[in-house]
Amino acid sequence: MIKEIIKLRKQDQDERDEQETLLDLYMKAMDSAPAEEQAQAA
Repeated sequence: MIKEIIKLRKQDQDERDEQETLLDLYMKAMDSAPAEEQAQAA
């Protein structure tokens, strides 16, 4: 956990924003996928 925090602090704001946007996009894609496809992806 500490390594992740240090890694985030070394990134600039644009990189953090980009990663957050990608994560949000993936989460929305998972939410919209049928449950059957989610089980296969896991």
